[in-house]
Amino acid sequence: MLLKSSIIFILLLTILTSNIYILIIVAGLMIFSNLLFNKNLKNSIKRMKYVFLLYFTTILFQLVMIQDGEVIFKFYNFYITWRGVTQVGINFLRIFDILLISWLINAQNIFTGRFKRYNELTDTIIELVPEVFVLFKKRMKFKAFFRHILKQIEGKI
Repeated sequence: MLLKSSIIFILLLTILTSNIYILIIVAGLMIFSNLLFNKNLKNSIKRMKYVFLLYFTTILFQLVMIQDGEVIFKFYNFYITWRGVTQVGINFLRIFDILLISWLINAQNIFTGRFKRYNELTDTIIELVPEVFVLFKKRMKFKAFFRHILKQIEGKI
């Protein structure tokens, strides 16, 4: 029960705070607890390689789009600003912390019932992220692509 309540507290802290130092501490705590309690950590990391690739491209896009504040670096007409770096860092740490919390919840089987089904559905969706590249290879329309993904999710549930 203590683990469940502390995870809920850490999740709320991660979602509600914008302090980068608190998010770094939470990330360190979650990495440590995943190393201790999660025996499937290597498998989880291997399954996430495409998600990390997509997330890295969105981070680069965010970094270029936030152009107000003190300029750190100029690349043609794009500016990398201090505010952009801190905002991207906060967003990255927040999502990274939530990912580590979800891995810990999966490893410990903390939630049961409806939450467990939601957890299984989330795992299925994460496994289907590489299917996004099917859209680019086959040049499918979005409607056909979403239908393809939903059929695969329906088959796994």
